[in-house]
Amino acid sequence: MKYFLFILLLTSLFQCSETFVPPNPEELFEDYRGSVVLIYNEYFYEIKTQDLIYYYSPDSEEKFFFSREDLENNFSVGFGTGFIISDKGEIITNRHVVEPENIDYKEAFWDFHREKYDQIVELVNRKNDSITILDKIILPPNPYDDPFFMDDYYNYNYELVNEARLKKEELIESINFYIGFASYIKEIDFENINPKLNIVSLRIAYDDTYVNKKEDLQECVFIRSSSKENVDLALIQTKTKIFNKPPKKMFNFSDNNPNILENPKEHKERDIKNPIKVNDDVFMIGYNRGFILANTKQGIKSQFTSGKISQENDGERILYTIPTLEGSSGSPIIDKWGNLVGVNFAKLSNSQGFSFGIPIYEVKKFYEE
Repeated sequence: MKYFLFILLLTSLFQCSETFVPPNPEELFEDYRGSVVLIYNEYFYEIKTQDLIYYYSPDSEEKFFFSREDLENNFSVGFGTGFIISDKGEIITNRHVVEPENIDYKEAFWDFHREKYDQIVELVNRKNDSITILDKIILPPNPYDDPFFMDDYYNYNYELVNEARLKKEELIESINFYIGFASYIKEIDFENINPKLNIVSLRIAYDDTYVNKKEDLQECVFIRSSSKENVDLALIQTKTKIFNKPPKKMFNFSDNNPNILENPKEHKERDIKNPIKVNDDVFMIGYNRGFILANTKQGIKSQFTSGKISQENDGERILYTIPTLEGSSGSPIIDKWGNLVGVNFAKLSNSQGFSFGIPIYEVKKFYEE
């Protein structure tokens, strides 16, 4: 009898205990895809020298422009991913998505001016050749020097000469301008130019929506970026401070998150005390290659990719086996429970199989600054 009661008690205990099973990946994707947005950034740089302002658009064919009007249809465009972090229209992404890094601007600026200098030399030589020809029209031949020019001397066309003189004056003025510009180029301090970024249009597209023109995207404003060089994070916000398409759920970002899943024991916030471990499953929701892959016949679609943590967290980054392409910068990395693990920011050079993320505790510190 006692043995029977003992077995009955054990059975009751097992029946009362809860066994928590993580959602399958498809459920995670459906739950959180609506909180991941595609970021569209239209921008250019402004470079000031001693006397001039240049408008630099690295993606354009000409790259450098001398007037804002000429730049108008030549803005550079970048894409990235961001994820909704609050009900106030706030979105976290990478700093380099909204503040594009252009490490080649000095070389491009030098190449532009070297090409201009070569063009000036060639142009001035051609203009000098033209002046030589005009001089033959302006100065009549001396018949005493060469009797064969006697006919030209008596048929001297004064109207044509006046036109030639005016043309020569224009050429001389033009030559002086180009020579002055060539001298200006020689005086430029190419090592100490500092481009100023100008964001023309910062917008977001939502998963499972149609985008046919730029105006279909929701406008955003840049709020701030991390002051830490090794923390590639930025915060942007919708201009209206609300979302045109509110998400079904947001990622588990803090203890106060109203969307934290039902089981707080399993859905722990990832931090220094509770880090993701090597070989744990992780998933990424993002927009690889921006609109190139995202824009389908059914509208904008995000991608869901998976991998595993492949290296111990070194305090500044986590390494995982998720292949990434341009456009995935700023994508959330989550564990099997939907906990935010980190933010994707880079891939291993010459490899599609390994990528890096910023650990969640750095993300939280940045957001709560």
